[in-house]
Amino acid sequence: MAAGLLFACLPAARAQAIDVFAGLNTLTAKQVTQIPKLSGGVFPSAGAELWIGAIGIGAEAAFRATTTSQNLRPTYYDVNLLLSPFHITRSAWPELMVGVGSQDVQGFEGLGSCGSLTNCSQYAGNHLAGHLGLALKIYATEHFFIRPEAHFYFVHGNQAFPNAQRFGVSLGYTFGGSTP
Repeated sequence: MAAGLLFACLPAARAQAIDVFAGLNTLTAKQVTQIPKLSGGVFPSAGAELWIGAIGIGAEAAFRATTTSQNLRPTYYDVNLLLSPFHITRSAWPELMVGVGSQDVQGFEGLGSCGSLTNCSQYAGNHLAGHLGLALKIYATEHFFIRPEAHFYFVHGNQAFPNAQRFGVSLGYTFGGSTP
């Protein structure tokens, strides 16, 4: 009943639609000072969202394109409940995200010191993370959009890297519904 009331009270942002997108991001991460940094670098990302009116579900992944100077490569995954309760203009839609995800940090040894390619990856940790996000979907055409975005990860059980913030921009396409 509460879900029905929520659906009835929210204005429909658009018809049923599927969005796919890919982008480039950077990361800032709080960490203990004596250990390597995860911050900086380029983080390619990709994701998809299913919208039914103003509410949707989505999933996204972002990974560091190259290893850090300490040979670490973080990857962030998230699955979210999405909300787009209003539009700013006919072609600009804010998007709120809340969900869960994962922080996966892998450490790599140099090829010369580990002997073979199969021995060069050393697993460093995979941790559950809470996720909050905000994006502004700006439609350039009826279906193509650009999406500036900010993501906040609250990592559980990783005292070395307890949280991270990811900022970037994605390009995407909406299948099905479009801007009204």
